[in-house]
Amino acid sequence: MRHPGPDDLKELPTNPDDFDEPDWVKIIETAFPPWETPENGCPRLTELGGELDPDYAAFPTPQEGKWNPCYYTKAFAGLHPILGGYPTPIDTRYPYEFAAPFHQQPGDGSTHHCPDDAPADIDIRSCPKIRIDCGPNCVELRDDNEFSPIGHVPAFVPLAAVKKAYNSGEHDVCNEWFDFETRGCHIKIDKLDELVIDNFGDGNQIKFQPPVLIGGDLPSSTYYKLEYSFESPACDSGNCRGPHYCTKEVAEAGIWGEFCPYVHTGENSGLYRHPHLALVALELWIAHQCMPSKCPSKWLDSPDGVGYGQIGVETTGITWIEMDDNMNPMTQPALPYTWPNAGGQNSIFPGIQELYGESASKEGIAAVS
Repeated sequence: MRHPGPDDLKELPTNPDDFDEPDWVKIIETAFPPWETPENGCPRLTELGGELDPDYAAFPTPQEGKWNPCYYTKAFAGLHPILGGYPTPIDTRYPYEFAAPFHQQPGDGSTHHCPDDAPADIDIRSCPKIRIDCGPNCVELRDDNEFSPIGHVPAFVPLAAVKKAYNSGEHDVCNEWFDFETRGCHIKIDKLDELVIDNFGDGNQIKFQPPVLIGGDLPSSTYYKLEYSFESPACDSGNCRGPHYCTKEVAEAGIWGEFCPYVHTGENSGLYRHPHLALVALELWIAHQCMPSKCPSKWLDSPDGVGYGQIGVETTGITWIEMDDNMNPMTQPALPYTWPNAGGQNSIFPGIQELYGESASKEGIAAVS
């Protein structure tokens, strides 16, 4: 069977209002078509920790087989789309996640590997990741990592590498990047390693910039608009943690920023999208051209999407903490810090019962294959 050659593949759609970067919204929504957005746009608060803006108070209505267009919290990652969730890096087989196992410990399923007997009040950030840091935005290559020598890097790093390589037109993409028998509709791990090292390798290290505008003007080497990090005035007090919008009080309490909501004030409220979703959507957009009968354009129809989001032992989300308002997706972490969230009918945030069912652990669920 002849696969399309480099000259047969489509050009990536671009956004002229975003430095002609790929149109990530279009690419993501091809793989993850959204529910209908409210007429005025996504709901938003008047300020961090504030009230719901009455002009933007309508929430979207779930639609079968489609995805939440107004996304505010990582707590919903791994949940069924009808519940407002999106797949986690584990669900999308992201090879550089190296997620912690699921043993009902704090940080389960995150990149921080806390001990199984860690106390409930442990600072999850203090638990190690599977990588050797060599400074800010730098990791050392190591041969003893499972799957890849690169270790954990954020998904915007391989996203930038794949984008650049595809746009170069210098690769025999369909014949060299994919092997359906071993990686389905994903780029082979050794090929992805090669692209990342070619773009960000510096000797025995991977060095990268954050996915922001440098100086507020020029895209960094990993720029990804849909993180919507550090927007003003919401983040003017140094309270935000990357794309996570903590109030000043929560930030000063030292709570792990992952528990804070994504952008939820202003015109970009609810529009954050995980870079690992952009990566898998880009992989699927390319793979659909190479193997259209095996790799459908929609993620739920793809091999990864089969059985996704079943409540209980198959759910890959992180056990959440108590929030200031357990019925509000834009709420802040409760003070004082309390892990885990109680879950149940009085909380939209999943607790241990929702995520584990009757099981004490979820063995093997974090494995990449």
